[in-house]
Amino acid sequence: MIAVLMEAGLAEFGDIDFMVKVLKAVGEGTTEGKLWAQGTARVGEHYGVKRIPVIKKQAISAYDPRTIEATGISMMTTAQGADHTAGNLPRLETRNMSLEAILAESLKVQGLVAVNDSMGLCIFGGSVTNVNHPFIAEAMNDAHGTAITPEFFKELGQATLRMEKLFNLKAGFAAQDDDLPEFFYQEPLAPTQHVARFHGEEVNSIYDSLLDPA
Repeated sequence: MIAVLMEAGLAEFGDIDFMVKVLKAVGEGTTEGKLWAQGTARVGEHYGVKRIPVIKKQAISAYDPRTIEATGISMMTTAQGADHTAGNLPRLETRNMSLEAILAESLKVQGLVAVNDSMGLCIFGGSVTNVNHPFIAEAMNDAHGTAITPEFFKELGQATLRMEKLFNLKAGFAAQDDDLPEFFYQEPLAPTQHVARFHGEEVNSIYDSLLDPA
């Protein structure tokens, strides 16, 4: 949001004093602060900024979807809006992969993250917990007298993604809401000079396999 204010001409990029001023205004609830507290999308619209980096009005993180494509697809498709923590794959080399393969990788990691979120497990511990579902199931069963199997975790992740997708469908979200802002498709990012390749209508089907036929 602060970067969008700078884009609007309220300050130069890198102006630390201005950043502090903005945060203080938001904290104090001044007239400007109340406007700025509404977030990146509404602030950008208010000031007439053309380059507003949001998806579903949620601000995009520093994982630029022009080069970090799998994370970009996760941000485009997740129900929350541009949330890189919903399925981050920053090291996946995607330029020689088909879109179907990228979607599959994104869906897989989104399912694992949904498990961690549902279980209260730390996302930064995923390299351990994601590959030790049998151990976690055994620990839970020992602690609670349950009969959870390792397969439960995949089912939990898929069910979570399904419910989130159905919620958004009922809320009126459609394929075009998964689009990136237009400047990602038009402005190459140095040094690769890549632009975004995929649109909402191409990636929106990612959860189709999880939805009930009805």
